[in-house]
Amino acid sequence: MGQLELGIRMMKRILRKRRLNRKLAKSPAFLGLGRDHLAEHFDAAFYTREYPDTAAAGVDPLTHYLEYGWRESRTPFAGFDVNEYVSAQMNGDRETCPLAHYTRFNSSSQALSGDAARTQEEKTNEYLRWFRAQDEKWTNEMLTLLDALGMETGALRDLPLGRHLRAMFSPDDYRRQQGLGPEVTDNESFLRYLAFGLPAGLAPGPFFHEATYRRRAVEQGLPSIGDEGAFLHWMRHGQPNDISPSPLFSCDGYLHANKDLEAYPWSKTSHFLLHGIDEKRQFRCDVTIHHGIGTGTPNTTRRFISAFGGDDAAHEELAAMRRFLGSARMRDLVNKANVSDPDVTTQVDLPAYLPPWHDPSYADYRHALGLLPEGRFRSVVLIPFCKVGGADYVAGILSRTLSDIDGPVLVLQTDEADWARPEWFGDDVARVDLSGAMAALDEDGRTQTLYELLRRVRPANVFNVNSLLAFKTIQRFGRQLSAFTSLHAYYFCADRTPSGDEAGHPVSNFSPVFEHLTTAITDSADLAETLGRRFMLPPDLAHRLRPVYTPARTDPPTAPLVRLQVDAAGTRKRPVLIWAGRFDRQKRFDLLLDVARALPDVDFLCWGKAVLDPEPDLNALPDNVKLHDPFTAYHELPLEAVDGFFYTSDWDGLPTILIELGSMGMPIVASTAGGVPELIDETTGWPVAVGNPSDDYVNAIEQMLDAPQTRITRALALRERVHSRHSESSYADALSAILKEAT
Repeated sequence: MGQLELGIRMMKRILRKRRLNRKLAKSPAFLGLGRDHLAEHFDAAFYTREYPDTAAAGVDPLTHYLEYGWRESRTPFAGFDVNEYVSAQMNGDRETCPLAHYTRFNSSSQALSGDAARTQEEKTNEYLRWFRAQDEKWTNEMLTLLDALGMETGALRDLPLGRHLRAMFSPDDYRRQQGLGPEVTDNESFLRYLAFGLPAGLAPGPFFHEATYRRRAVEQGLPSIGDEGAFLHWMRHGQPNDISPSPLFSCDGYLHANKDLEAYPWSKTSHFLLHGIDEKRQFRCDVTIHHGIGTGTPNTTRRFISAFGGDDAAHEELAAMRRFLGSARMRDLVNKANVSDPDVTTQVDLPAYLPPWHDPSYADYRHALGLLPEGRFRSVVLIPFCKVGGADYVAGILSRTLSDIDGPVLVLQTDEADWARPEWFGDDVARVDLSGAMAALDEDGRTQTLYELLRRVRPANVFNVNSLLAFKTIQRFGRQLSAFTSLHAYYFCADRTPSGDEAGHPVSNFSPVFEHLTTAITDSADLAETLGRRFMLPPDLAHRLRPVYTPARTDPPTAPLVRLQVDAAGTRKRPVLIWAGRFDRQKRFDLLLDVARALPDVDFLCWGKAVLDPEPDLNALPDNVKLHDPFTAYHELPLEAVDGFFYTSDWDGLPTILIELGSMGMPIVASTAGGVPELIDETTGWPVAVGNPSDDYVNAIEQMLDAPQTRITRALALRERVHSRHSESSYADALSAILKEAT
């Protein structure tokens, strides 16, 4: 085994044992001060009054400040202007706790010890000494680690290996140069660089541009660059003299763009690397760079340096821009404009735009684009999230079926990160969670980004399954999207407000997007008829409304459940029914309780919880009602050891639970909400009209329990209806017809 491989193995072992993520972290923010020292100047009563959210959270004020508050620029005591102090006393350093800096360098406790007469220069020098000491500490840790790896460090010990080196390092560039895969972490890449790249004089990233540094070294009269190479020369001579090695950065330009740093006494290049990049400061006057605001969006300054740090043609274009801005031609143009508008002058800094870096939404778009997998996709399915709802289940069935009949499918998750049931979608369907990238954007930014992503993917078909962002995007960009893809939207039953008014996508997001849709899919004929009637669609538009019955996906038992149940009825002391659903207004758990009280000789086994509404009072349940947490698979239910299923709802589509249980041959008593009568009628079950009193449900249950043969007949008829109309092949045929018409 060679020294290189041995060193890599040793580094991996040390990474695991010593948790080097912490070792590579930046310097301590509290300047070595403990909680007791900081508490001397922290006013807990003031902090609680000023920030009542801490009191509401029940956390200790000082603990909150030390963990979160100082990073949020919160004030530790009355009269302390955080932003002014950081700018005037800390030279813009946002990585150090202001209270810690005040306690160590400016507090009255220091004055009492004889330091009151110290000048600002003395205070700054003390802070500088501490700052450099932290650099030395970091350097010693890195050298100690390399020694432990058995690497020769003699040549490195004479170099200023401060934290600016880590800030210049680009793990992506290093992995690309060395042919390393993504499994090599950023920290491990840096250790490899320290051990093997740096001693060989390899630059840590695109911020170092050799030709630029060689020219500037000559201009500044530095010693000639010998065999050691340009980068090691910069570390020995250029960095101590604050000479920027990048054509993209100059100290003068940095100070011009950041007036608060004019009195900054240390290396401007190091400030930019250690602070300015993360603070998203402007660092050029001729290019305006805006940063994205989405969660996880990469730093735009780093992307800019990575894109153009080694691009000589880009350097020349930027130089040409600077030359033009100071040219006689530019002055002549401004003078002519000044005649008409005195506000046009060269005496102010005019914003310069270099597309797309001036556009904050572009950074978020690039981040979201980077999340997309490689390859072409025939269909994109847009979902808000995947929790445990019926729409989520249908989205999974849709995705898997499209994959089977038409090719690769990409699922884009737009609103929330929940991904509770990945098995519904299967392993062959690609999925990307965009919710983090979208979260911080305004509505225009979210719709623009989603439109651009779809334009980049260019699928043949786009299916929206309950994504609000998708509906808004279609409303805004439907005409443009329709130019290259066919748009389809799934609609399920409307919700109801507490006052009884209908709400939800079939009400608010049908009319605004329907003109752009190739197909509006519903899970029941009832909803399709309702939408056509509500929006008075003429026949030439009504054909776009397409009921597509959701298929049953659960493998049914060999023998119908009803036969097994009736055969085993004699082994049960009492009749038993199953109820499953949400404890929300829609699902009428209160109606179940009324029925249970009226049938004390029947046991009701219930699975569910409140999801959308507050949980009902469960303290006074009838003795014959037993509660269970929601189930995740039908085999968790005692389906063969009961006498039937009881379903209650005031409004609904065509519930998937009725389809699945129907395919197994389960006797069902159900309310006639929405599309339920398309499945449960007098020949396939025991329907009860919505709004009828609980006595009608009691009568239906008694009729079902008292007639075993009728129970068998109707359950078998229901099973046959599901197998013929809700089969996977029927669903695939319906989707195939939609895709064919779209083509």
